[in-house]
Formats: sequence, C-alpha cells, structure tokens
Amino acid sequence: MTKTFIIPLLLLVNALYGQTDIELKPGDTLKYLSTAKQPVWITVQSNDANVAVAQFLEGEKIKEQDDSRGIKSIERLLFTPEKGKKIEFRVWAKSYVEKSKPSKISITESKTVPILKSQFTSAQFVEDLRIFRSIREKANSGLYVYRSRQQIDSLYQKAEEEAASCKTIFEFYKVIAKVTGFEGSCHNYTDLPNHASYYLTQKPEYLPFTLKNIDGRLLQDSKDNKIPLAAEIISVNGIPAKEIISRFSQYYFSDGYSMPYRETTGFERGMLDKFYIEFGTHKQYIISYQWNGQVHEVTLPGISLDAFKKLQESRYSLTLDKQLMAEKYSFTKEGEHIYRLSVRGFDFATGKEDPAYKKFSTFLEKMMDTLEQEKIENLIIDLRGNTGGTGALYEKVFSYLAQKPFRDSHYAYTWFNEVPMEERLVITPLFLSNGVNDKRGINAYLKQLYPTSVQRKYYWADDKNPSILPNERTFKGQLYLLTDQRVASAASHLASLIKSYTNAIVIGKETVGGYYEHNGHLPLVYELPNTGIQTGFSIVHVIQDAQNLPDQKKGQGIIPHYEIKITNQEFLEQSDVYLKKALELQK
Repeated sequence: MTKTFIIPLLLLVNALYGQTDIELKPGDTLKYLSTAKQPVWITVQSNDANVAVAQFLEGEKIKEQDDSRGIKSIERLLFTPEKGKKIEFRVWAKSYVEKSKPSKISITESKTVPILKSQFTSAQFVEDLRIFRSIREKANSGLYVYRSRQQIDSLYQKAEEEAASCKTIFEFYKVIAKVTGFEGSCHNYTDLPNHASYYLTQKPEYLPFTLKNIDGRLLQDSKDNKIPLAAEIISVNGIPAKEIISRFSQYYFSDGYSMPYRETTGFERGMLDKFYIEFGTHKQYIISYQWNGQVHEVTLPGISLDAFKKLQESRYSLTLDKQLMAEKYSFTKEGEHIYRLSVRGFDFATGKEDPAYKKFSTFLEKMMDTLEQEKIENLIIDLRGNTGGTGALYEKVFSYLAQKPFRDSHYAYTWFNEVPMEERLVITPLFLSNGVNDKRGINAYLKQLYPTSVQRKYYWADDKNPSILPNERTFKGQLYLLTDQRVASAASHLASLIKSYTNAIVIGKETVGGYYEHNGHLPLVYELPNTGIQTGFSIVHVIQDAQNLPDQKKGQGIIPHYEIKITNQEFLEQSDVYLKKALELQK
C-alpha cells in the first residue's frame, strides 16, 4: 500500500521549512515535493525506523539513498532544482525494532546541515557493550568456533575498560568493531546508526586522492593528481602505509583468520567514512611516496567531502572492475580450446521458483551444448567479486561439475529456534520482503527448519539438506577456478566444493569465505539501546561438504594453488592477470 502525503511546509527554527510527526506505517510510502527555488539540503529523520529516500523524475527513479542503517535514521540529500523538471521524493521505512512499528518522520529543508553531535556517558557505552555481548552469547553460534571462551572473556574485559574511557561514539565504535572482527565471520556486521560523514566536518579537510591496496602496497589511485598514478604511498601525515592497512582492516570481517579481504576492501568501500573515523580529517596532508626508485614528499591541502566522493567514484582501479562486474553471469570463449563461465553474484534469484532461476538453468544448458558440440576440454569458472546469495544457484552450477552426489553441508545448527532478546531485534528488509514482520514469523520459520534440539543445538532438518545428484550432463575436462578476496558466502561455498571434489586448478587470492565451515543461512540484526549502533550476524553454523586437504587449515578461506601478485605496471595497464595465468597454464 502506498500513501501520498502533500506536505505543508512550515517555518522552523534553524531551517528554511519543514514538517514533523508524519506517521508512516510499514509498507507505506511518503511522497514529497519540494518548492525550493535554490539548492537546499533535504533532511529526512526518524527515531523509530531506518528510512530510505528515493528521487523520481517523471516517474523514473534516478537515485536511491540509505546512508544510515540505524533505527534513529537520518538521510541527507542536496537538492538542486532545475527549471522544467519535477523531482518527487519518496520515503519509506526499510526496517524497525520489533516492538515499534508505526514511525514518526520529519522532513526539513535548510541551506546548511549541522554536524551530528553524540552525547553519551561512559556508563551508557559500558551498558551497550554488555548488551552486545549478551546478544552474541545467546544467539551467535559462531562465537566460539575460532576463539576459546578464555580468549573471548579476555577480549571483553579489555573492551569494557576501553569503553569506560570513551568520549565519543567514534571511539566506542572502534572498540566494538574490534570485538566483532575477533569472532571470525564474514557475515558479521556492526555499524554506526548514521553515516560517519554526518558526524564529520563540512570543511575542505578530506584526503585529496584515493588509495588502492595491491598486495600490501598502497598505490595512488586517482588520475590527474600531483602524485603520479600508481606511485607507492609510504606514509600519510607520518603514519606508515603498513599501519594504515592494519588499522583500517579492523572495520572489516572475514571467516576464520583470513586477511586479504580485511586488508584491501576498506580502500574500496570505506574511504568515505571509516578512513576518517580512524585517521581523522586534516587541513593539510603530508604525503611521502616512492616513484621511479626515488622517495618524494609533497604537502597537499584537504578537499571537500563532495570532491572526495567524486574522486572515489572515478578512481582508476574501477576501470577493470566495472568490466569484470558488468554482468551477473556470462559465458565467453577465451581461446581455441577454452571457455570461461563467469558468475559475479548469486543474488539474482530468490529460489527455484523464481523465473530468474529458470532463465539461469537454460543458460547453463546452452553452455553445455557449446562445450559438448565443440569438444571443449578446458573450462574456467570465474567467481571473482562474487559475494554470495541464494544457495540454490551455486548448487545448480556445481551440479554441472560434480562427478558424484553432494550436499549443502554435512550438518548445520543454531543455538535456538525462538529468537532471544527480541526487544532489541530489528525487523530487516530481508524479513519484510518475505512477509515476516515480527518475531512470531521468524520463530515459525526457525521451528520449521530447526525443529529438534540435541545437546542445546537445533539441527537443520534432514529433508531441508538433501543429497543433490549431478546433472545428466557434467563437464569432465580440466577446470580452472578464479577467486579473489571478495568471494564469500554461497560463492566461497561453491569454491570449496570445486576445490574439494574436482580437478580444478585454483588461481587468485584466498577467499573471505571459509573452506570448511562458516556461519550463514539466516542473518539477524540487533540494535543497542543507547548509541543506536546496529550489530548482526548469521545464526546458523554450517559444516560444509568439503574433504580435508593438506593445504587447507581450519580458519582459512579457499587457498589458491597459484596466488596472483600484481605489479605496478600491471595495475597501470589494468590487465587481467588472473585470466592470463589460467590461459598460460592451459597451454
């Protein structure tokens, strides 16, 4: 159901116009038209829901924004009116705490926006940390997989001491992010209630270039900069590159002890927020870098946040990545005797009844037609950039590669089949899209899938984890598997099956998803009462159907047989080194 509101704009203190206390129920959408003649900041705020905002032009969506994930949600957009163009804003609640469903929304327009101020006491930080721990001890079946109880106890003792001395929400977030990452799950999630940039200065104090971590080297990643493209950054304001990588990695999470994803992804996803949480903003940046065998130093002024956003969105390294991720899946000929199946995500279908699943099945059948007709003996499976999705899709792919029956897992379990601490539970878009809008619906789902308790563990029902037969047509030639540090969840699960049960030669980087086990299937999100920080994790511990291999230790992702290293020149050339290696081995 969509409700249309014609908003009467009222004059407010410290704002041009606004309207407060608009009631918004789950499933409703608020439509809003601005009458501004000059550029204005539009701020949409709720204390009861995580709201999203979209802009429409003549009925077509041109932009959607959900910067803030918390229930005390704020979204800010700079609106520049254009003559003859009618921009409509639509606002809806994406998620809410289980106990509060109708939401109060306010919309204001102003020439500038203030920096968010967060005032908390040390007692509130300590209380949130204790609730954070209680949530995990009651609900997170992956808590003690890679860490002992003694290690967890020791970590929390230190974290509580640090929380008691915190002055700002950023300081507390650093403490709680470190605890989140220590557990060892790529599905873990802990984030601020509002986007970090909302707490930061609007002055020109942001980094005047972007960075790319290439095998532990920080390379300058912006074109047309005073520092040469691909120059190796030695330090920023006296902080060595290795320390920047290490400190930045604390905000990103992996299965077990895997590090490649944690050390690289921040430079792709976190430069707009987490970089400044950790290192702050500065009027000037003193940069030491190496170029053509010589060390140089330059001092550059900071730039505006909007200017830095544009740099990050146009960084040089995106060229190859955009080519790589252009399609969800594709099948291409790479040489006279070799083809490549690329799958960049398993999120394009929700299950076997989805028309997209049937379309993908037809695509795979046509792939087999080609392989058989041309008598192809070499096939590359390219999973780079694939962060997972629906299990039915990865199972479908492996059915064309498997030589014997396989299962999703040896077994899988949760610690409960009734949601604990429901007063802090967030009803997320995942639940809402499946018609689940409260704890009762979640509990009904859990009791169906995890009906029986054995020694305080609720195991996945056998009929939900059947043996899967290979397709009647399976590829029997030589396989090459391309992985990178982004491969996770359902994609790393597929990669573990391919490495375990086929002749595949694995090329690339260690995956963020685990080889032997992971926490997956069903994510829950909770919100902490004082700070509004949200934390989530997948509640099902999955022991994957993978055999023991001598080069695979507990806590590792899928380890490649050939690890790819990229030179500065290859970075500049934007050449596909992974694919080149596979073709070289095929010859």
